[in-house]
Amino acid sequence: MYLPEINFLTANDIPDILRINAAIEYSWPESVIREDLEDSSQNETTYIGAFATTTEAPLLGYAVLGREKRTGVLMALLVDKNFQRQGVGTQLLLAVSDCAMYLHMRRLVLRVRKSNTGAIALYSRMSFRSDEVRRGYYSNGEDAIVMSSMLPLRLRP
Repeated sequence: MYLPEINFLTANDIPDILRINAAIEYSWPESVIREDLEDSSQNETTYIGAFATTTEAPLLGYAVLGREKRTGVLMALLVDKNFQRQGVGTQLLLAVSDCAMYLHMRRLVLRVRKSNTGAIALYSRMSFRSDEVRRGYYSNGEDAIVMSSMLPLRLRP
């Protein structure tokens, strides 16, 4: 398992976020990311990054935590394809869990593409349960699985 350094992201990290987004089919628009990070004082989202522990400290992946009252919403979790399946996603989820609890949240919810079996397996290992299916949720008509977990997240064997 790769143990990255976990830090909050800032506007300075936008180029690295965009680099990771460029490798996926359905990424957030640059304008949304810029608005979130350049004017974070008005924002209800927190960007958390996993960095390599080398001197260059490249961004390996990131997660976005939103808030809805006492519930955290995992809005995004992306890992550089060169570092997938090395524990980076797990470390990011644990960091999101810690951050959500610090903000007095009791529960974490997410939506994941039904076809994203790797992510579903990761979330299931991290104590998420499937709550419902939202038919045609994504712009291409794909269904979303809504999953949730009480906090703190726990890694299941």
